[in-house]
Amino acid sequence: MPIIKLIISAFLFFVVANVKAQTSPVNHLGWWPAYYLKYTINKKWALNSDVQLRNFAEQPVIGLLALRTGLHYNINKQWSAAAGLAWFHYEFVKEQKRFDTEEFRLWEELRNDWRLDKWQIINRFRTEQRHWTDQDGIAFRFRYYLAADYRVADKWKGIAGNELMFQSGKLRKTWDQYRLWLGGEYAINVKNQVQLIFMNWWQFGAKTYQPVIRINYIQSINAGL
Repeated sequence: MPIIKLIISAFLFFVVANVKAQTSPVNHLGWWPAYYLKYTINKKWALNSDVQLRNFAEQPVIGLLALRTGLHYNINKQWSAAAGLAWFHYEFVKEQKRFDTEEFRLWEELRNDWRLDKWQIINRFRTEQRHWTDQDGIAFRFRYYLAADYRVADKWKGIAGNELMFQSGKLRKTWDQYRLWLGGEYAINVKNQVQLIFMNWWQFGAKTYQPVIRINYIQSINAGL
């Protein structure tokens, strides 16, 4: 199993190397702050939610506001499944005019967590059904996420990962993308962590590349405790 995961990761790194050669860099450092809440109901069920802000090149200061939530079920110690919904508000500039639109999304995922000593490797496959208020039809997107973290010290972790997003059909096809990141996590305590991540973000159809700084605050709450 570890060998298969390493092969998949190597393949994705090969893909992004070819993508980068075909894209044009954007001279803008984006910032994506986010708040994640993990609400554990019991040993099997959890309700996870997040709020995100995103800034893009040549776009408004807040180009995106996202709210997402989902119900997670632990099948066993390694496998879990989840489903949920999300709302996104976009603001963008096109031909010197400012526009905005909204997206509603349903999503489903299957996740595997593999732990070995100080290492944790995460594999996640997610499907999404996307609907925009300014456009008819539904776009189906597939996402594969592979990441790893390594506990450097009692309160510190190193983080690295990548994610490939592919959309079927022609609807918003230019939004196909690849993400590659590296960063660290500091544990304030057992229930509160802060992550600082540097991410490279490619859009295939648009042929653009942009570096991004992600700052994540993660909070955990256990029901009844």
